[in-house]
Amino acid sequence: MQRTFVRLALSALTALALILASVPAPAAAVGLIGSVQGHVTDAVAGLPITNACVWFGPVHIVRTDPLTNCVFTDSQGFYSHSWINGPSTIPLTFEKDPAYLQKTIDTVVNQDTPVIVDAPLDRNPGAPPPGGCQAVTAGTPTQTLYLPNVTKTLGGAQGFQTPFIVQNTGASSTNLEVTFFKFSDGSCVTRRNVPNLSPGASFADVPNNDTDLPDDSQFSVTVRSFGNTVVSVVNQHKGSIEADAYSAAATGANTVYLPNVVRRFFGFHSPAIIQNLGSVPTVVSARYQSFDGSAPTMTFTRSIAPGQSQFIEPNSDDPNLGAPGLVDGKQYSVTITSAQPVSVVLNTHNDDPGVALPVFYSANGISTGAATAYGAYAVKNANGNRVSTIVVQNLAAGPLTPSLTFTPLTSGGATQTFTAPAPIAAGSAWAFDPRFINGVATTDQTKLCTVAAANCLGNGEYSFTAQGNGGNIAAMVNVIGPDSAMGYTASPTPATTYNLPNVLASYGGWTTPIYLQSVGASSATLTWKPFLGGTATTQTVALVPGVSVKIDPNSSVPQGAQYAVSVAANGNIAAIVMELNISGGDNAMIYGGFPAP
Repeated sequence: MQRTFVRLALSALTALALILASVPAPAAAVGLIGSVQGHVTDAVAGLPITNACVWFGPVHIVRTDPLTNCVFTDSQGFYSHSWINGPSTIPLTFEKDPAYLQKTIDTVVNQDTPVIVDAPLDRNPGAPPPGGCQAVTAGTPTQTLYLPNVTKTLGGAQGFQTPFIVQNTGASSTNLEVTFFKFSDGSCVTRRNVPNLSPGASFADVPNNDTDLPDDSQFSVTVRSFGNTVVSVVNQHKGSIEADAYSAAATGANTVYLPNVVRRFFGFHSPAIIQNLGSVPTVVSARYQSFDGSAPTMTFTRSIAPGQSQFIEPNSDDPNLGAPGLVDGKQYSVTITSAQPVSVVLNTHNDDPGVALPVFYSANGISTGAATAYGAYAVKNANGNRVSTIVVQNLAAGPLTPSLTFTPLTSGGATQTFTAPAPIAAGSAWAFDPRFINGVATTDQTKLCTVAAANCLGNGEYSFTAQGNGGNIAAMVNVIGPDSAMGYTASPTPATTYNLPNVLASYGGWTTPIYLQSVGASSATLTWKPFLGGTATTQTVALVPGVSVKIDPNSSVPQGAQYAVSVAANGNIAAIVMELNISGGDNAMIYGGFPAP
């Protein structure tokens, strides 16, 4: 059969060649090269429409089924199409079901030169309203802030919500533009304006109260300020039983470090939420390196549109959502790289169904390393029997042997220093657990210690410094209690002035002590400005270099109020705010103070 098939095929080719040879060669034809491109946008808001269908030629000929034979727009609403030997004019039809009306445009096709056809689409009267995504504010903002993870009733009525607070850190009023983008496709959900935010004052948004946001949803948010610099903190709550906070980013980075990411580690897991701060799409790579080197090093990627956020869930083996191949019960240090600047928030949870005391804590990704990082607060078996584990990541190109030095919160106590038991490989991390001898966690309960000694951190509250001892490091602090968890990143860049957007004095059951760690300052002045207006309170506190001081709002300012606070010291300091609710449980969180621009 094979020989017969070949023979027949050759015979057919021979006949075809004879036929072609008998036909005179045609004159060279000049084909019309058609090319068209443009953007599809919302006719009212002017925003790009993603995945709009663009098709060419009469509808009854080209399009036989809904949204078939289309060229689809990308995340910027852009499309392009080229052809040869087409007509001199061609109808272009645009549609995005079901929200937008069909629109047809006749355009002239020029040879070799693309015709630009921009198509603003009108909303279908029967479609959901656009949610207030009016046109962006004209002009160049003074500053833009990026909030990678904002939610409204995510998971149900008692699910996650994220109130956020924006503080004007300038000397005159400013106007804010706040835009919410869908996690799914980066499209605008709503855009709002907040006019005339006075200097030093704060604006608060509670997504659960926003009727223009859909329920059970997750957003990335940008805040653009026109007039002055701003800072923002995001409080993440799950009903009334879990809470933590992270800081909005004013700038992104092409490399971001996460010292401590876990997969099914004593019930904990750490999803990383990554926001693209660039103006074009980017591919983000996340390299997971196990602490002990026993698990394979894995790299995962995400394609992220401008302004959009995506996440990597270590517990999931879905390649679109998770991190297949990571090993249960392991701790990883992660290095995230991107051609565009990104911002990252790390949420660490132990709140699966059936967990008796659900907790979670948050920390910002770290974009800047330093030879020394400063931690304004650490604790061992104090303040509600909490314990601080500290994870130090090596950011140098070669191995380092980092160390931690602890100073008691009240001055006069002796400092204690502990060094990693072995050199830490580049990109990897060392975890210090103060409950155990030399900070080495183990299941052997005989290694627990409580009395200060050369190999044991004594019980109490501390400030600390992390030293790279030859290279740059980053440090993440996890403050864990019997029914609570909170986290923050140690500061690589102490400063003389800080802004604290959200400080509460017996407000809604919350109080928020401030911890100032002196690097070289002997005093600091705090200015407390009430959210609702009124007289500001000024307070000066004495500082001791190397020591942290706790400032309690309940004994500093009038009670029952919410404050924006600015801090000015006569030398460098580090600052954090601890947020605690009288109801107890996991209503506990920490955010880092914002060094003034």
